[in-house]
Amino acid sequence: MESGVICNKALDVFESEISVLTKVRHTHLVSLLGYSTQGLERILVIEYMHQGELSRHLFHWKNFKLEPLSWKRRLHIALDVARGMEYVHTLAHQSFIHWDLKSSNILLGDNFRAKVSDYGLVNLVPNGRKSVVIRVAGAFGYVAP
Repeated sequence: MESGVICNKALDVFESEISVLTKVRHTHLVSLLGYSTQGLERILVIEYMHQGELSRHLFHWKNFKLEPLSWKRRLHIALDVARGMEYVHTLAHQSFIHWDLKSSNILLGDNFRAKVSDYGLVNLVPNGRKSVVIRVAGAFGYVAP
């Protein structure tokens, strides 16, 4: 019985992530390219981000034999993330509150342009209303091809 509950919860999380990703489009948010619900497998297909997770460049750069990020590059990344979060929180047709913003959920593409991913626990803010609906969303990590 517990495995059925876990499977249903995982399916709800997966469907919430798809719901969020299909409603938001912005330069600094990862784009959903497709998904699969075949059998017990749940797969989100998002755009490929060449430089991987920001956390890799901040905390593990020596392990990956990378150059440390310059302060100028860090500032550009922070501005990209801020623009993405501004869109999600205030400018999108349906506003969301991203509750799981961390360096492992920020992906870096070419020229180190940042995009926010994995929406964690999301508040859906109805237009013109002060109440919010809380749903769990999120994926279990970014796997580069």
